[in-house]
This record gives sequence, structure tokens and C-alpha cells, in this order.
Amino acid sequence: MLIDLVMWTKNGASTLPLVLKRIGQVIPDDSVAKRIIVDDQSIDDTREIARSFGWEVVFNEGRGISSGSNTALKHVSSEYFASFEQDLLLDPAWLENIPKKMTDPKVAVVSGIRFADRPQGVRKLQQYVAKKYKGEKELAPWLKSRQMSAFTLGKTLDNTMYRTQIIREIGGFPKTRLNAGVDTLLAYAIDAAGYQWMVDYNVQSTHVRTGLMQELNHQQWYASMLYEIWSQIESKSNQPPPVTRSDVIYRFVIGPFTGLFMAIKMKEPSIAYIHPLIRLYYLRGFLKASKP
Repeated sequence: MLIDLVMWTKNGASTLPLVLKRIGQVIPDDSVAKRIIVDDQSIDDTREIARSFGWEVVFNEGRGISSGSNTALKHVSSEYFASFEQDLLLDPAWLENIPKKMTDPKVAVVSGIRFADRPQGVRKLQQYVAKKYKGEKELAPWLKSRQMSAFTLGKTLDNTMYRTQIIREIGGFPKTRLNAGVDTLLAYAIDAAGYQWMVDYNVQSTHVRTGLMQELNHQQWYASMLYEIWSQIESKSNQPPPVTRSDVIYRFVIGPFTGLFMAIKMKEPSIAYIHPLIRLYYLRGFLKASKP
């Protein structure tokens, strides 16, 4: 099976050498048809680094991930393609496991999951969530109210394999001006078209982070776009969004208690303050958001 590899980049020089080296180690030349990087007006050495690792560089036809992913799709010619983000170290077991799940023709997308490399508390917190919520069909009865949240868990674009024909059949990647939520919108589109997006929780890639503040700022940034993401989910899929306004507020209020619970379960004391902080920054972003 030959696959095309795609990546969208913007000022990724600090992580790109390690990321591209790891991809080359995990996915050898005899498994690859094309390597395509879509660059979004980087002002560092991103393009030079990409070319030095044998990747073809094309320019994003617009701005952001939505446009970048669709630009990449135009250059794909193989039956399957895979996408990676510029700050992700691929699990060595990715190629051994992910393609095996594509044998069912109704499976359109298969992802591994990712965990932050630092700080340890964030990594342990993400591992707890993955263990507790993996697959909406496996939720314990007391978690059924979070079924829609579980539906999107692990469905990201950063260590993911696609059936090219199906992605083109549904109109490509979601077209949105937002730089967040493309993966969530794609998950709903795949489901609405009658196909499956599978997540292999045994394939665990590493999300390279600079520290806790990067994670907190990311949570605030993402939440600031929630209203628009929700609006697009409802208008394009006729389904409710994975969380609601009440959910955001409720999870903030109980954050100190759930943080302490998870800290004990994972034997990682820092979760006791990291989890409430994440909920605080998420709420801050949400309160800054404006309804579309």
C-alpha cells in the first residue's frame, strides 16, 4: 500500500526537523508515493527544512488549516493519504497498526491519539481522559451524558490516515474561516455521510509542547471560537454540538473536585491544579466568544 503524506505548516522550524525525521523512520520510502507540505506564509526556515527532508513544498491557497488541508488534497493522487501536524512526533507503531483498520470500505478515516510531552500533569490528564472516554460505545452509564464529547475524542488531523475517494466524495475538508474545529466538523461530516472515523488508542503519538502556558493558551484560543464551531455543526449536520454552554460552566465549577479526583487516580498531584486551570482558561475563552 502506497500512501501520500501531507502536512500544513506555519513557522514550524523549531519542531520540524525532529518531526520529519521521525516520520521518515516510521514510514519508509517504499510505503510513500508523495510527501507534500502546504506552507502558510512562514517567515522562518520551514520551507528549506521541508525540502532538505525530501518534501515537496506548495503554498496554501488561502490561510489557515481549512484552506491548507484542501490545498493538500488537490495534490493527493494515491488511494490513501495521511496528514501530520508540524509539532507531532509520530508513534513508531503508526504504520504497523493504522492501515490495518482501513480494510473495511465504510471506514473513511483512522487516527492514532496524541499526548503532550510536557508538563507531566497535562500528559497524565490526557491519558486519563483517553482511558475513561475512549469510544462513545464504551462509556460507563454515569458518563452517557457526555456521549457527544466522547464522539469527537481522538479525532484529530495530526496522525491520521484517510481514504482519498471518500474525502473527495464529501466535498473535501470542512471549509471554514476558523483555524480551529476543522477536525470536529470533519468528524460530523464523515458520520453524516454514513462512514466511520476510527481511533486506535494503542497508537500514541507525542504532541511537542513548551509547557503549561502553551496548553492553557491553546484551550482559551479554542474556546473563543466555540459558538461559531457549534453553529457550523448544527447547520451542516443537523446534530447538537458535543458540549453546550451549560456544560462549559458546569465543568468549570466542578473543576477543583474532578482535578483532585484525577490526581489521585493517576497518582500525579499536579493534576489537582492543572485541571482547574485548564477549565478556567477554557471558560475565559468561551466568555470572550461572541455568538455568530
